[in-house]
Amino acid sequence: MKTKKVFLGIAAAALMMGFGSCTKEASVASEDEGKATMMTVLITFPKDATRNSTEDPNGTPDESKVNTVDVFIYTEAGNFSSMRRLNGTDFDQGTSTSSADVYVAKVKIPTTTGTKNVLAGINLPETAVDAVKDKPMSALASVIQTMTRAELAGTENFAMFSTDPVAKTLVDENDANYATNNRIILQCKRLVAKVTVETRHNVDMSGVPGTLSKLEFAVNNFNNKLFLLQGAVQLFKDPNWASGSYNSADFNQAVDTDYAVIMKRVAGDDPLITDYKPRYAAENTSEGKLKGEITRVTVRAKFIPNDIVEFFNGIDNAGGYKTNSAHGIDNPKTFYAVTPSLTDGTYYFYDLDVAQQFATDKGVNHNEIDTYTDGYCYWDIFLNKNPLSPVNQWDVLRNDFYKCIITRISGLGRSDPMVPDPGVTPETETDITTEIQIMFWHTPIDSEYILE
Repeated sequence: MKTKKVFLGIAAAALMMGFGSCTKEASVASEDEGKATMMTVLITFPKDATRNSTEDPNGTPDESKVNTVDVFIYTEAGNFSSMRRLNGTDFDQGTSTSSADVYVAKVKIPTTTGTKNVLAGINLPETAVDAVKDKPMSALASVIQTMTRAELAGTENFAMFSTDPVAKTLVDENDANYATNNRIILQCKRLVAKVTVETRHNVDMSGVPGTLSKLEFAVNNFNNKLFLLQGAVQLFKDPNWASGSYNSADFNQAVDTDYAVIMKRVAGDDPLITDYKPRYAAENTSEGKLKGEITRVTVRAKFIPNDIVEFFNGIDNAGGYKTNSAHGIDNPKTFYAVTPSLTDGTYYFYDLDVAQQFATDKGVNHNEIDTYTDGYCYWDIFLNKNPLSPVNQWDVLRNDFYKCIITRISGLGRSDPMVPDPGVTPETETDITTEIQIMFWHTPIDSEYILE
């Protein structure tokens, strides 16, 4: 049987914290909570049977690695009690079920008897832990966290958090129910969504007036702010709801290094999930669902126009213009586009002087000339256009997998990656058509594991 490796260790010795003086531990609340006792923590990675078969092909070991586990313990009333940090090496593989993978802590956590609410964060940065420790449980759903792309979804370091608090009445070790009551099962999800983009093997590009190459994609409008505990269904409200208006500082835009190659499918192939180049998006919901505040995929490609407009005499506009279909350009480079009107269509130029004179002759302002730097053009894919629940249209939800399949590109994209009209909701697709499959994303289910 094929064996998957799920790495539950950490490389840096500085992070190997035990339960002595090196253990990260917040102070215990001063209130009298009962007798001293211990509890055992189990972490599960859930599977949604409504979206996937029993064997999930959508996750990789790197996306499932557990480096640290911060266990937050609160009283029945939600007051902070204590916090302990465990390492990935403190867990063993438990018995997987049809709905989840299970990891069992080999060490027990000191606490006190009585009803407790317990949650856990996995691979959280120190700043996120410090922002909520010593605060009541409500802080998990109200304190705004600011986290970067690397902190949320770095190499072998995906931030995760409990789906819900688990309430248990803990008893002391002499109680007959100790083994059951003090066994806490916490279900966790990644704080990001996974995104891949591919072209259908017979993708229709017949409407593109030239040659496209080097198709790539990136996640734009990456939400910098989130709550550790997901908002209540079905709205899953995040900090965007509280802002009341679009603030560009709340979102991170892609740079060149964020782009990944789009998989070009061929007829009959069946790629593995490891063949894709995924990108990750922080959870992002909003009240207005406006372009400027929702997360999108930006597709870009290099373009060489079929026809280039030149001066007929090669010098000036005295002799008018000609269209050159044999311009001999094989490598994409900066070009210019002028659109006098929708009925006239768009004209392409490699010479800016020619483009400007043509625009003047056609009554087009020079600031309306589009400059396609290095031949790049851009399209948008707005995610979750057909969600399970209509109220989540255009929302990006944690731990979902958005598999985007480009079926048609019918026109040249924009010259700028920034979304036009940020204050409106997405409209019907025109220049690019995609199918988006929404799948649950969780630890691969396998009967054999190697824990390192």
